Amino acid sequence: GWRSVGGTGRLYLDIDGDSLHNNVFSLSPEVYWFVGNSFGLGTDFGFSMNNTRNVVNDSLTTSSQSISMWVTPGFRFYFREPEKAWRPYMLVNGGFGYNATRTKVSGMPDNVSKGSGFRGYGGMGVAWFFSDHAAFAIRYKMIDYNIDNLYFNPEFMIGVQAFFD
Repeated sequence: GWRSVGGTGRLYLDIDGDSLHNNVFSLSPEVYWFVGNSFGLGTDFGFSMNNTRNVVNDSLTTSSQSISMWVTPGFRFYFREPEKAWRPYMLVNGGFGYNATRTKVSGMPDNVSKGSGFRGYGGMGVAWFFSDHAAFAIRYKMIDYNIDNLYFNPEFMIGVQAFFD
């Protein structure tokens, strides 16, 4: 009967000064209900933005901007008893995703592509319960299926979760 509200986020700013820049922002709030001591059902909501710019030479620059949104119901299974502070878990989610990308090449017209369809991912994580009602979570997403493309997409995310009875 416990409920969990939380989320993960990611911010990556490429400031190393070379000709290729890649900046990423993503936010994924989540809501889960525990139907057993270690088994939760719920939904992740997500939004991400990606901006890439590559200066190839004085006359050629490429850039792309993309936006993604998703709603993915899923489940989590925690492997240790609720009394333990460190609890590894696995996650599997699948639902609906939308992507839009604009690509620019200097001297050429913009190319815009949009798509929507099934979005799914799976991975594992570990939650550190620093109190009975709150935990920090480190998540490692391994497999990502996004609108007709399957990726091995290892990605670490850090989040926080609050638990209510």
